[in-house]
Amino acid sequence: MVPVVFPLFLGEMAVAQATDCAPSSDPAVIKQAEQKLVLLQRMVGSGGPAKRVDEGDNEEARQVLEQARSDAAQASLVLDEGCGAEAVELATSGLSLASKAFALAKNRRPGSDAGYREVHGRTTSFLQSLEAQPPEARGIGDADITGMHRQIERAEELAVSGNFESATNLLKPVADRLERRLVAIYDQKTVYYEKSFDGPEDEYAYLAQQYQGYQMVFDRFAGSREAPHSAKKMYDDLLASAADLASAAEGHAKASEWDTALVEIQEAVTHCERAMRLIGIGY
Repeated sequence: MVPVVFPLFLGEMAVAQATDCAPSSDPAVIKQAEQKLVLLQRMVGSGGPAKRVDEGDNEEARQVLEQARSDAAQASLVLDEGCGAEAVELATSGLSLASKAFALAKNRRPGSDAGYREVHGRTTSFLQSLEAQPPEARGIGDADITGMHRQIERAEELAVSGNFESATNLLKPVADRLERRLVAIYDQKTVYYEKSFDGPEDEYAYLAQQYQGYQMVFDRFAGSREAPHSAKKMYDDLLASAADLASAAEGHAKASEWDTALVEIQEAVTHCERAMRLIGIGY
């Protein structure tokens, strides 16, 4: 297990916080969490750019860096519990905060990293959506997926050093390839897959990724495919209802109210599928 290299950040509050998470059985997820955590710990340690933030006079940068350190500490705690997915999420958040802190300390124009953040968010979301598909439907092999994870990690290293332009350029081709592949998956005739789930959390995550994939398809074809005039209101109502249901499902999922969350996210997916049929897209 990855050791904590800066124990001073594990304050009483962090130690006392419950690590209520779902342990991962996927060694690839655990490895990814370990790699991200090691990178984050190195970036927010006492040297390099972090030292300049600590010794500088930019109070906002110091506060953001402390938030990144808090994410690192909590990521280490949940990783010790075997919760790889939560550790990845926390470490990714910490890396994003660290890059923001370093940018602030260098007096960059606020928001100068916005382009990188947008591309990074799209890339990681697309990759998660692809990995949620059955292996036989992905159309991208395991070796390529591993390479994409490494490309994202390299971009994160560049970003935390303040090199947002190079980081963005690394991610753009990955995001474009993933988007094209996901559109191809969702823009096809109906295919039903048998899939077993470890529990309600796993099933909810799968359906939530499916919903996000459908949203990407709608964004991709916005303006190029329209519902017939007679069905325009129905189309708009379906998308609005799907968005409300997905939002409600997310809230119930956060409260671990899985029965309600699953019903709502499944309804959101169903509404998306009905809307897709109205503009001539198979699913």
